[in-house]
Amino acid sequence: MTELKHRPQFAAPSSMLAQVDEAEVLPESGTIAYLVKRYPRLSETFILHEMLALEAQGYTLRVYSMMNPEEAVVHPDVQRLNAPVTYLPEVHWRGLRQLLPAQIALFRRNPRRYFKELGVSLRRSDPLAGLRHFVRGGWLALELERQQIHHLHAHFAHGPAATAEVVAGMSDISFSFTGHAKDIYTTPRADVARRIHRAAFVLTCTGFNQSYLASLVAPGEASKIHRVYHGVDRRRFQPRLSPPASEETTGAPPVILSIGRFVEKKGFPYLLHACAILRDRGFDFRCQIIGGGPLRDTLQELIEYLDLQGIVTLEGARSQEELVACYTAATVVTLPCVVLDNGDRDGIPNVLVEAMSMGCPVVSTNISGIPELIQDGENGLLVPPRDAVALADSLERVLRDAQLRRNLGDAASATIAERFDLDVNARLVGALLHTTAGVTSAARYHLNQGE
Repeated sequence: MTELKHRPQFAAPSSMLAQVDEAEVLPESGTIAYLVKRYPRLSETFILHEMLALEAQGYTLRVYSMMNPEEAVVHPDVQRLNAPVTYLPEVHWRGLRQLLPAQIALFRRNPRRYFKELGVSLRRSDPLAGLRHFVRGGWLALELERQQIHHLHAHFAHGPAATAEVVAGMSDISFSFTGHAKDIYTTPRADVARRIHRAAFVLTCTGFNQSYLASLVAPGEASKIHRVYHGVDRRRFQPRLSPPASEETTGAPPVILSIGRFVEKKGFPYLLHACAILRDRGFDFRCQIIGGGPLRDTLQELIEYLDLQGIVTLEGARSQEELVACYTAATVVTLPCVVLDNGDRDGIPNVLVEAMSMGCPVVSTNISGIPELIQDGENGLLVPPRDAVALADSLERVLRDAQLRRNLGDAASATIAERFDLDVNARLVGALLHTTAGVTSAARYHLNQGE
């Protein structure tokens, strides 16, 4: 077991989080455990900020991570999280000294329960993965009991929720999980449905996801599935006070900004083809694509093939502080997301929420939960996925029309203030966690008292 303790840099809550009046903090109901696949991860700052917001509202958390991504860039806000971080033992010879004693203890405690849960894990679509999650889930169950934690919340419906399911099956600890995007649509439907059935509640970040998850279970269980949008820190991503330099300085070309992991579902090749179309129309602009990932070399080759050197640049991952400056300088922000053949897709990309919070005009595609964020022609523009010509047309429309940019940007910022505020949405998460953990603790108390 590896444990890290992240000390806050400041004694008082940072300006990133809203101050919470003591009367507004929900009563203490014990520590709540968070289980994630990788921590800390730059592309999953929405989980970090959810936990920071919960801590600011008075909750005590403890983080468990299945892996350490060991990324080169770590978000500075990681150091502001009070929760200790524990990495689960890995399923190989180095971890056996911790994993095997836990299995022996659980078997001796209740052989019938042990074999029942083992059978559930082995009947999964991938029995080998099921066995790995069973072994680690057994260790985590005893670890949470040792820490006197009564509720575990997992982020992502695949590995973390599978492990949390084992924890609940091997102990009296309740669990819940948040489903996001790829994890929902690429995990076998039967596995997701079973986890919903066994969970105390389920969260997801779009209404589109909520409808899909509800379709997997009986109508009576759909009520435990809650839509809570990812919130954005509106103190950090404030509306821009002045237009980009390209609108103020004669001769400065407008900037198209796109941010995301270099993976297929982000649709970056279609953006590059749209840039080639704009160039061939004689339009002067620059395109900045920020991120990192397995398709970087492929994208660079496509830039060279389309002869876009000097127009399009690929840049590495950035912290959110650095992204604020990028949004400030952008004329338009775009993310041409697509749905893959295996069902993988984005939900509502946080990049779009951040850009809209700052009043940037945005252009994206009408897939998944994106139309829940962007109303075409009102607070942004939507185009069909995999359509480079339509994307080029909409980008050119925004780049040429200053009044349209202002109208879209103002409406975008208002949308975020109304429905995507970090603190407001974190309160919804906290209320569910508090209620569930409180009920679990009360049930355990009465059981121990023989009632």
